[in-house]
Amino acid sequence: MEPEARFMEEAMRLAVQAKGRTHPNPCVGAVVVRDGVVVGRGYHEGPGNPHAEVVALREAGERARGADLYVTLEPCCIYGRTPPCTEAILRAGVRSVVAGVEDPNPKVSGSGARRLREAGIGVVLGFLEREGRAVDPAYHVFHRKARPFVHLKWAQSLDGTVVPPGGGTITGEEARRRVHEDRFLADAILVSSGTVACDDPRLTVRLADRKKNLIRVLLDSPARLGGRERVFATSPESGPLWILRPPSAPLPEGGERDGVEVIPMEPAAGGGFSLASVLGFLRERHVVYLYVEAVGRLAAAFLREGYVDRLSVHLAPSLLGGPRHPGPLDGDPSGVGELRLDGAACEKAGRDWILTADLEGRCLPA
Repeated sequence: MEPEARFMEEAMRLAVQAKGRTHPNPCVGAVVVRDGVVVGRGYHEGPGNPHAEVVALREAGERARGADLYVTLEPCCIYGRTPPCTEAILRAGVRSVVAGVEDPNPKVSGSGARRLREAGIGVVLGFLEREGRAVDPAYHVFHRKARPFVHLKWAQSLDGTVVPPGGGTITGEEARRRVHEDRFLADAILVSSGTVACDDPRLTVRLADRKKNLIRVLLDSPARLGGRERVFATSPESGPLWILRPPSAPLPEGGERDGVEVIPMEPAAGGGFSLASVLGFLRERHVVYLYVEAVGRLAAAFLREGYVDRLSVHLAPSLLGGPRHPGPLDGDPSGVGELRLDGAACEKAGRDWILTADLEGRCLPA
């Protein structure tokens, strides 16, 4: 059987329908093909729900026997919240499985394909592999790099100003909606306590057609948060609030509120927290996709230390000028160095522009 790209592409289109809802599980889509016709479709809707293969096989019913199954990720062979997909595939009697990419989870990696082959089913692994990884790049980074996928974002004017002289926002409504769409894709959002002190944000997902309880992570190494900031009032209704503070720092006023957790963490020698420690903690908490809104030292540190997988710069067509207006990477004494954003995508958002570059493989240390 020679695999056909059109069937895998349909499985990919199905998979991304659940983006932002599946982690720590991956986004996965599947189609069952019999005599060149799709007879079953499915995608994974989130933890606890049937996996994509099971949904597609159920829709196909008896037509799955002797058919081909296209799936964006290698079928799992382990028990979790649901039984192994490999066993459902064997019971359905399909003749072959075409998988887009090997599962990077070490509990599965290669074992699912091996189980199917040992049972006499033909397996093609790595069909349209690059496109398959792009279905859920965060899941692959989480398992291959042992840390969350990091999406760093900031907004600036044409002359590099990130804080308007009179306060307020730099970009318009369309670009700000994009921020909420990107937040929806993430499991958690991270900012510094300096950002909270300056902007007093809620850090929520505010989309009329989609709701999500987002984990809010506040890095508060100087222990400046008092508990009266707006973000405290949004927990637990809009998601939990995790505050990283030095062990000796007292609780902020809102520290005992439902949904608020104060996590003690030792500051690094030069001040602030070690990003490796922060990301390691978030990985232990099963944060797969981390959206970082930062400028200055924090943004520079993520770039300099090679922890940025995706960078988004929201660019407003304005010149704000004036003395002492900070730029996006100001305050970083050691500097980021040169980082070329070859292949970056640029799109219009109302009056603004959004430049997005995927940096995995160039920014990250192996």
